[in-house]
Amino acid sequence: MKIILKVFWVGIILTILCFNLEAQEIAVPKDSLKISVSPQKKVLSPKKASIYAALFPGLGQVYNGKYWKLPIVYGGYVGLVYVLGWNNNMYNDYFNAYRTISKYSTVSLMSKSDKDYLNDLFKIPYWDLNTNPSRFDSFKSQLKSGKDFYRRNRDMSIIAIAALHILSIIDASVDANLSDFEINDNLSMRIDPMPMNFGNGAQVIGINVAFNF
Repeated sequence: MKIILKVFWVGIILTILCFNLEAQEIAVPKDSLKISVSPQKKVLSPKKASIYAALFPGLGQVYNGKYWKLPIVYGGYVGLVYVLGWNNNMYNDYFNAYRTISKYSTVSLMSKSDKDYLNDLFKIPYWDLNTNPSRFDSFKSQLKSGKDFYRRNRDMSIIAIAALHILSIIDASVDANLSDFEINDNLSMRIDPMPMNFGNGAQVIGINVAFNF
């Protein structure tokens, strides 16, 4: 788990360094004619944003300049990876325990090492096979239920990670598509009442909505 977290942090640092764009200044002689040039907005490619986001988590957001989304993206990945690891460890414990107890039909047939292994693994007095041998079948059924439960949670964690990755790709693509969408002060909306006449002489009052660009 520590290795996975280190990989994520290294990825964040490399992602920011790869797309750290610095402004360039052009030196103009003092006696030359000054020409004011309006800065041009960077045109983003939705295709590039999607490819970057697919190649590495958060890379598409960095390409779009949405650095504030990185903690959200990586926080989601770290949380889901942690849940995946925890459920996988629990599944392995229950799987190995169920495989061990399935070799026997009663407690009396179990070897001392296997009984000690199960007792030390869970350390629950109620399921202690030395003091409560009559609960053998119940303990076996509980191990099977636990094995299936944590396997299902592990699989759901994998699906959640895949869904988060797809959402990050969609988010990067949408941001790139809306990068050239501007709302300026010239945009206004006007609402006026508008009478509406029908052929039978009836008249109703409607609403006229006008947008000015």
